[in-house]
Amino acid sequence: MAETASLTDWSDEMRGEHLRRTARGGWARIRPMATMMLLIGTVMDGAPFTREELGPFVSTMGNPDGALTHSCWDTGDDLDEDDLAALPDQIAEATRYAAHYGLPPLETNDDVITLLVTAKVLHEIPDDSGRLRLHPASPLPFPSDVLPLSAEEEKVQRELRMGLVYSEDSFGIIGLFEPDGRRLEEVTTSLQRLARVIDGDPHDARQAVLLLLGEGDFTATEDITAIPAHKVFRLRCDWEKFDQSRISIHGVNDDGQIVVTLPEDHQQQHGAAVARPDDRL
Repeated sequence: MAETASLTDWSDEMRGEHLRRTARGGWARIRPMATMMLLIGTVMDGAPFTREELGPFVSTMGNPDGALTHSCWDTGDDLDEDDLAALPDQIAEATRYAAHYGLPPLETNDDVITLLVTAKVLHEIPDDSGRLRLHPASPLPFPSDVLPLSAEEEKVQRELRMGLVYSEDSFGIIGLFEPDGRRLEEVTTSLQRLARVIDGDPHDARQAVLLLLGEGDFTATEDITAIPAHKVFRLRCDWEKFDQSRISIHGVNDDGQIVVTLPEDHQQQHGAAVARPDDRL
């Protein structure tokens, strides 16, 4: 791949863009899960971390201190049968990613950092005192830019990149379900109306709705792929599924940190607890 530049603009806007590319750009599908958590952690303090300082972002119930020498694979009793059945294939895929760069199989959290650095997804740069700190590449590469994905995974990743184009529009539509802090289960609308909400056109609105429907927590009473722009339909949100599946960005807290809410499924496995956000990924 082409040489990547490291992040130098640590503004809220650029950090938010990094998080969106992490969550919606395909990294959420890459295993081990520590990969995504480390990429999220790199911008959480508005300045680059050392490897050790990133440890808390990969803490789990089995590794509460986030030790980098701990296994990067979830193998505890909290995994269900499907998770356990998928684990060998996930390890095999990650081994192939590492081998692509001449690295041994991923075993520890530190191994995951080494792979990201070797693939130039992260840049390890000495600070003024000589301590190595991790700067994410900017813009953050997509997984297909740096990893030898299978043909099936590459197809999924292309769809995710398309989704990234319409993610901002989908956030605007989600906002209709949370007026004044309330949570509505249904809104009645049309693609023409939604186009005005997102300051776009009906095509953009259609793609944004399809993006929401693809996550499984939104449903529509009409076939959005074929519905005329003026036709009224009802769009519904299943908030239980919403909270279980979506990564959310709240913004920046008083300490200058970007606050993220992880999906409930991930919180149950890793014990993460962060504030409720506004922007949904």
